[in-house]
Amino acid sequence: MKLNEVKRIIILFFLGFIYTASLAQPDDRDMVRGIFNNALLSDEAYRNLEYLCEQAPGRLLGSEESIIALEYMKTYFGEMGADTVFLQAFTTPAWIHESTAVSMLYAGKEIPLRADALGPSPATPAEGLTAPVIEVDGLEGLEALESSKVAGHIVFFNGPVDMTLVNTFRIYGSAVGQRSRGPALAEEKGAVGVLVRSVGTRIDTFPHTGSTRFQDRKIPASAISTIDAGILSEALAQEPGLMVKMNIEAHDLDSITSYNLVADIRGSEYPDQYIVVGGHIDAWFNTAGAHDDGIGCAQSADVLRIFKETGIKPKRTVRAIMYMDEELYQSGGRAYADYTQKEGLKHYLALEADAGGFTPEGFMVDAPDSIFNIISGFQPLLEPYGIHYIKQGGSGVDIGPLKRFGVPLMGYRTDSQRYMDLHHSAFDTFDKVNIRELQLGAGCMAAMIYLIDKNGLKH
Repeated sequence: MKLNEVKRIIILFFLGFIYTASLAQPDDRDMVRGIFNNALLSDEAYRNLEYLCEQAPGRLLGSEESIIALEYMKTYFGEMGADTVFLQAFTTPAWIHESTAVSMLYAGKEIPLRADALGPSPATPAEGLTAPVIEVDGLEGLEALESSKVAGHIVFFNGPVDMTLVNTFRIYGSAVGQRSRGPALAEEKGAVGVLVRSVGTRIDTFPHTGSTRFQDRKIPASAISTIDAGILSEALAQEPGLMVKMNIEAHDLDSITSYNLVADIRGSEYPDQYIVVGGHIDAWFNTAGAHDDGIGCAQSADVLRIFKETGIKPKRTVRAIMYMDEELYQSGGRAYADYTQKEGLKHYLALEADAGGFTPEGFMVDAPDSIFNIISGFQPLLEPYGIHYIKQGGSGVDIGPLKRFGVPLMGYRTDSQRYMDLHHSAFDTFDKVNIRELQLGAGCMAAMIYLIDKNGLKH
């Protein structure tokens, strides 16, 4: 064969490749456009979120509200026409909160401080716990103190977040250690109770609760709002050793039965391969849980609705999961991973939405480079709808246990600037949700799953 003929064959091959690609791309673009058209013309996810926030706020593991939320979404999936809908039962410890009251005894008066218990704080005695307060500037401040100075005191962690950081999840990480590890360290030094400045980005009156991890012995622990932290700190400067009274009503349950909610659209070619999309349906006792994470559940359910209404027949089974107990013990994610191992299920990919429901920004991918390179190649198709990046990094707490099976994991990300204003607080209400942002997020998730399912993760 002559050299010119070889060149001609090579040129024809590449022209054919380019032509084939040009045919495929408009098809994907048209389908993605159709997905977003459907998403932006629907309000079902918004109405589902409204129900969760208004009729089942405080959906903490073990609460009546958590079951109301599960039953509502289970009915919704059934009416939608999902091929499979079931509650996946598991057993777990639980913690039930009833009330929190904190006050400082200052200048001869008892002055209330706005507070919410940390989970799983023990109860105080019925008459309350009254002790002198010692203020520290974060974990380092406590570690620098001799145990003799801490013993018998209520430790007040007043370390502020680092507001110079741009990403608010990094802002949160700059101070959350005093909440997650501070009470256990204080107990080791002989403290009888703990107050923690709320880990948030607003100076306001809303306490931000959250989980803390004890070792052998638990002591009462509560968050106070950032404004109240300032009030207490100023009072301590005027009256060192002032007393604080804590009243917490709460109790542990050794074992309860709870559930993850699972709904499927069955795959047409590979029904035994599952693509998971999900969020956590539980929320702290003090909040409607709109952005954390009712919106992630509403968007995940909307992925199935979009597939059904647009007539997309996925090759693989698309599975929406409403996980229970991301907030306290993370038992739902582990229980689902154990269930999949027991049943021998094969997961092709898992995508979690648990970073707020604000304007879409991107996706994080926890997968080998070969898979990441394929997924990141879809970014140009999604950029018109707000997806400006696809990066390697963390995914989500609930889907994390699937990593041990080699499942590629993804996390949906939005503009983070407002998220830590409301995280884990009574400020996280339905009125803080914008329907356009919610529906764009549902569209982004549905489009990404469509592209992965249609095109595959192998060359």
